[in-house]
Amino acid sequence: MPEHEPEQELGPKIADAFQRRAAAAAGPRGSALAAEARRRVRKRRQGMTMAAAAVVVAAAIGGVWNAIGDPSPIASSTSDSSAEQGSSGTGSGRTSPGLVPPQTESGPACPADHVIQSPGGASAVPRGTGLDLETQVFGLEACRYRLTPDAPMLLGQHSLNAGIAQQVVDAIKVLPERNPDLPVFKCTPQLAQAKEAIVLRFDTSAGVKEIWVQYDGCDTPGFFTGSRTYGLYAAPLKLFMIGSTRPTGSTYLNALEGW
Repeated sequence: MPEHEPEQELGPKIADAFQRRAAAAAGPRGSALAAEARRRVRKRRQGMTMAAAAVVVAAAIGGVWNAIGDPSPIASSTSDSSAEQGSSGTGSGRTSPGLVPPQTESGPACPADHVIQSPGGASAVPRGTGLDLETQVFGLEACRYRLTPDAPMLLGQHSLNAGIAQQVVDAIKVLPERNPDLPVFKCTPQLAQAKEAIVLRFDTSAGVKEIWVQYDGCDTPGFFTGSRTYGLYAAPLKLFMIGSTRPTGSTYLNALEGW
């Protein structure tokens, strides 16, 4: 509490002095002195009240400011927020047990050497490699290979995000076993050999799973999952035959419209 100040009693003392003088004096002058004493006391009390109120307000503001503290920094852009996520939590690329992997903008990369380049070609997907079309996919890498025995190589590749990858799967799984609008050839062993094919490598919670796409040569064209064949139609092809994964033409693509 503030120390008692003698001048705080000045008002009452003045009032008492004027009251005594007023009592000693008769008539209008005594009444005027009494009124003046009351006015000065009121003015003094009003000044003290306003000063006390100012102190209370200042203390309240200071307490609120101390409780709030300094303003917290705010991220200036979404990139700042993304960078923070990349250093911790889900942004680290790891997933918690029981959660599916996050959607990615690209699937597993294309290997330079692939079993599709072997003499068996696209007609035999290795056991356990094919994609079950009911499996959820999180990304896709379309890989286009040249299959000629003298110079097999990776011709092109293109990354597709989870949304497009799922569209590709959904477009394939409704297809019949073959497209009756495509020609049927009498194949000699030499003509049966395809010059190129595409491997669709899907990112799944069980690892990389593949669909092999055959559109060249004169063997049955279509999508091979290892357990089932789906006919060659344009709807899935136009989703991933883009950029360097788009052929200029082939035995069956030349007869297929809309790809």
